[in-house]
Amino acid sequence: MDNIIELNQVIRSYTQGERTFTALNGIELEIKQGEYIAIVGKSGSGKSTMLNLITGIDHPTSGVVTVIGTDIHQLNESQLAQWRGKNIGIVFQFFQLIPTLTIIENILLAMEFVKTIPRNERLQRAKNLLEMVSILDHANKFPAGLSGGEQQRAAIARALANDPDILVADEPTGNLDSATADSVKAIFADLVAKGKTVIVVTHANVGEDEFDRVIRLQDGEIISSSAKSSGQKGQS
Repeated sequence: MDNIIELNQVIRSYTQGERTFTALNGIELEIKQGEYIAIVGKSGSGKSTMLNLITGIDHPTSGVVTVIGTDIHQLNESQLAQWRGKNIGIVFQFFQLIPTLTIIENILLAMEFVKTIPRNERLQRAKNLLEMVSILDHANKFPAGLSGGEQQRAAIARALANDPDILVADEPTGNLDSATADSVKAIFADLVAKGKTVIVVTHANVGEDEFDRVIRLQDGEIISSSAKSSGQKGQS
């Protein structure tokens, strides 16, 4: 498998007044196409910063972030927004569905922004995605009419609207009960089986056998990267 994501000597520092805080320090990371990755760490470890750099939401202070062969931080904001909409689906912790649009309209809007899906195929694709996450019967409801788990499923469907190669999820099960969380994890595993690259960021303990690799962060550095296939933990 080829690398779909590469971080080379990535540093992200923030300056407030006379104080500088380094959120990520010299990160070296490669993620292959089709991997199911967990990025794990306590609050302040740098995991959300890493996600923001991979998605182009934030920019590195130094180093290079290459995603699907593109040095994404060389793109201007307009180019980056289009690139992100086409190539990466983002599932936010608090869903961030537009409350004044129905669930299916949320998905259709994501397609309209990028325009990679032909207009005459969008409605059926949106329905197919909602069926995949088992909430097609809620298509014409507003987000407030859905439970937290149903909203998370809707957010996953929206993230997949433009058939991105990469799906990233920030604490996707943190606000869900265990049964609903397991169903969301099952959706992610199915996407990986279909060839998607899925990256889950979480502060929670995760089972080593749930993911292809578990990358642990502490104080802005990768302290371990354990692969399911080998069962061995190595420093990265």
